[in-house]
This record gives sequence, structure tokens and C-alpha cells, in this order.
Amino acid sequence: MARKTKKETLGNYVTKIKYFDLYQKFNKDRKGKVQSSEYRIVHAKNVIKAGINSRERAAEIAVSMSIEGIKYEKHNKS
Repeated sequence: MARKTKKETLGNYVTKIKYFDLYQKFNKDRKGKVQSSEYRIVHAKNVIKAGINSRERAAEIAVSMSIEGIKYEKHNKS
């Protein structure tokens, strides 16, 4: 089986807000029809927050997270 592409895992690219990327992921049924969609906030190909219903709300969350300085850290050394 082949690897999943970036579009399959993250969704469709929408916009960039500061250092975050905003993606829209569609939830489909077995026949391929779109049932619902959600927005995801991504930093460095890693999902920071998912399950956001509207684009405006996702943009607000991304701005507030960038002000707080939240980033994805691969090696969380303390």
C-alpha cells in the first residue's frame, strides 16, 4: 500500500496565518459524497488543533496561538 499524500492526511490548503497553515478536511461517506468539513491548524506538517467548524473561528484561534507563542516541538526537551 502506498503512503498517504499530504492532501489525504491534512486536507486542502486554505491560507497562512503568521507561521500556521490553515487546512480544510472534508469528511466523506462510503459513496464519496461530502458529509461535513472541519478546519485544522497545522505547523510544520503537524496538526496543532483540529475540529474547528468555521474558517473565521480557526483564524481567530491561530492568531491567539501565535501571540502566545505555541509551536510544534518535535523533541520536547526540558
